[in-house]
Amino acid sequence: MSQLPELARFFTRVQALKRVPRSGWIDRGVSLPDVESVADHTWQTALIAWLTAVDGSALDANRVLQLAMIHDLAEVIVGDQPPYAADEVPDAGDRAALTAFFSRRQVRSEEARAVKREAENAAFIDLIADLSPTVRDLLTGLWEEYETQATPEARFVKQADTLEAYMQALHYAAVDISLPMDGFRHMADLELTQPEMVAIRDAVREQ
Repeated sequence: MSQLPELARFFTRVQALKRVPRSGWIDRGVSLPDVESVADHTWQTALIAWLTAVDGSALDANRVLQLAMIHDLAEVIVGDQPPYAADEVPDAGDRAALTAFFSRRQVRSEEARAVKREAENAAFIDLIADLSPTVRDLLTGLWEEYETQATPEARFVKQADTLEAYMQALHYAAVDISLPMDGFRHMADLELTQPEMVAIRDAVREQ
């Protein structure tokens, strides 16, 4: 019981993920009231990963769920950082340039990836610093497992993360066909390799 105040502080801090917007949607022109939060994305990713792992998979479904639940926690401090610099995004008034830019799969450079990893690792350590050693060790192990993609479960969650982003892009495109979402189709075609995720991707396209 002695660690409950520390958990309360942790829960209060991570609650702010409900108010951290997924910046890529803003850049693509989704109206602010409709932009999902990081918490929205995490919930859907966790549900996709967990239920897909439960249904006939050889993976540890509970581990998959744990990994999915924590994979974006650091963004409560560092925010959602897209794989491009803000000054690279064309002006919103230039629809042709904006569409061309986001029709390509945006990939973070190695340098930018290292900077992001360092910032998120520091944020994660700060978030869990006051928790009990048992909880801290559990979360640290999950975080490192996902960040290094060291296990089949971690790689499965990464694929669920990609699938969720693609599904959200389809949703926004269905609401407004002018939004530049083609890059997510390319991402889903190139990066989804798990048979379960590919099957869900294809089924979603058919709906």
